[in-house]
Amino acid sequence: MNSPGSPKPSRSRPEMLVPVRSSPGDEEPGPPKRTALGISGGGYQAMLFHVGVLRRLNEAGILAGLDRISSVSGGSIAAGVLGLFWDGLEFDDEGVAGAFVDRVEAPLRELASHHHLDLESIAKGVLLPGTIGDKLADAYRDRLFGEAMLQDLPEKPRLIINATNIDSGELALFSRPYLSDHRVGWIENPEIELAVAVACSSAFPPVLSPHRLKRAGAT
Repeated sequence: MNSPGSPKPSRSRPEMLVPVRSSPGDEEPGPPKRTALGISGGGYQAMLFHVGVLRRLNEAGILAGLDRISSVSGGSIAAGVLGLFWDGLEFDDEGVAGAFVDRVEAPLRELASHHHLDLESIAKGVLLPGTIGDKLADAYRDRLFGEAMLQDLPEKPRLIINATNIDSGELALFSRPYLSDHRVGWIENPEIELAVAVACSSAFPPVLSPHRLKRAGAT
């Protein structure tokens, strides 16, 4: 113990050396850094919101550097159009796509002008042969994607269109290299139309019924 009147011991913390030197082995490179973008759902409002987000990312030269784009519901509509026309966006040396407005923004704005697309699909699904999900896929096929397949999407960025498998209750991932459900299995290089994948992602039971897919080929 200190005697009365003696100075009290200092309670200040020791200063850290800056910069801290790395230990042997710390210089080893880690996994490569990648940039991903998540596009949420919410119908046409989400679709149009993400058009603005994608446009600003393009103007900033960030869009061209994306490695992954993951989407669901209304966001999958925007992501599907972006992926389908990716190779024709005409990126310049600064990573800005000169054809973004014509190839991506314009067709999505045109789609948004058809405010009753979902109601039309519901009516056709009720009155005509086929399901509401079938009619929704038909509408996407007619207005946006044509006969394009998942295999027409670019290798980079990899687009992952998310949906729910009603049978398993698990997440189903649609992409160019695979369709997967961790309970059901994988289908490599799936021959599935882009319109169908987007329809699966944007289904909203019980109003917009799920789209039916065959399990043939799952491993």
